[in-house]
Amino acid sequence: MKSKILKDWQNREKSIEELHNDSIVWISEINFIRDEIRFLEHLLKDNYIDCLSAGLYKKIETLVNQMSFERVAGKTLEIVIKEQEAVLSNLIKTNSVLSNKNYLDNHRKLEFEMDSFAAKYKRIKKEIFEIIENVMKQKEQKKLLS
Repeated sequence: MKSKILKDWQNREKSIEELHNDSIVWISEINFIRDEIRFLEHLLKDNYIDCLSAGLYKKIETLVNQMSFERVAGKTLEIVIKEQEAVLSNLIKTNSVLSNKNYLDNHRKLEFEMDSFAAKYKRIKKEIFEIIENVMKQKEQKKLLS
């Protein structure tokens, strides 16, 4: 299946294998982010008291809510990607991938949504690390002063 498909949004050809590979990479990235969210939640729980004493309750609450939203968004994206993979499989069987503009449009939208999902998550992750880093520095300074 070395047939090439013109991707309108980048003016380059992408094979059916590359379209399939995109889905595999996206699912992998969603699973990785899901694992990282679990880690970040544990990190926040372990430093929760220190965050409270630093007056960061509202900021932590906002970040936890954003992580919860991203977790749900990841699950939804994963379902949509798997459905898109099923469509691709059917299109391959009927040899009609090249003529199905709807599939290509949906693939492009998924690509945009995955980029957006990953960017939002990375921003949240960066904010959490900055908060935890500052809290840990404050904790160390208190130890040194004691």
